[in-house]
Amino acid sequence: MIVFVLAAMLGSVSRYLIDFYLPRHGILLVNILGSFIAGCLLSLTIVFQLNDAVVQAISGGFAGSLTTFSTVAVSAAQQHMQGAGGAWKLWILQVGLSIAACLFGVVMSLWLIT
Repeated sequence: MIVFVLAAMLGSVSRYLIDFYLPRHGILLVNILGSFIAGCLLSLTIVFQLNDAVVQAISGGFAGSLTTFSTVAVSAAQQHMQGAGGAWKLWILQVGLSIAACLFGVVMSLWLIT
């Protein structure tokens, strides 16, 4: 349990720092990075039968705290309410690139270990 909490703390602090130093693209970067980590971990877990506590700490703790789709939802809602447009574009970009990063993580990790 303490490992999960420490991993979550590391993920959330990393997200804050990345968004602080890259304010326009930080959230996109953390969502892509967290999804990539989850994809890599998925294939590594299947191949190497990793310990459940390790998988939960990395995927749920670190990667889960690193990513933030609630911030994307708020940004999209604000854009929509202000009539600025681009809310759908923001969602498609964030979710599409995150899914692609996850799949890329699965493929890359499998390719590296075989």
